[in-house]
Amino acid sequence: MATKRISAKDLRVQSAIELKEQIEQLRQDLWQQRLKAREGSLQQTHQLSAGRRYIARINTILNEQRKPTSSKGS
Repeated sequence: MATKRISAKDLRVQSAIELKEQIEQLRQDLWQQRLKAREGSLQQTHQLSAGRRYIARINTILNEQRKPTSSKGS
């Protein structure tokens, strides 16, 4: 994939807009990788599953940012 993977800790610092842009870029990259895999020209097949996991990681962080933190009590 074209983009360098960064840790979840670094992703949590980014804004939701930046994360959504990253997801869009990753989805485009993943699409290109799937086409190459279908043609048989993809050498690093592990990138398909790694790309899906990275998209899932970013989606998880976006969901964490959307949910308000609940306090236990009463």
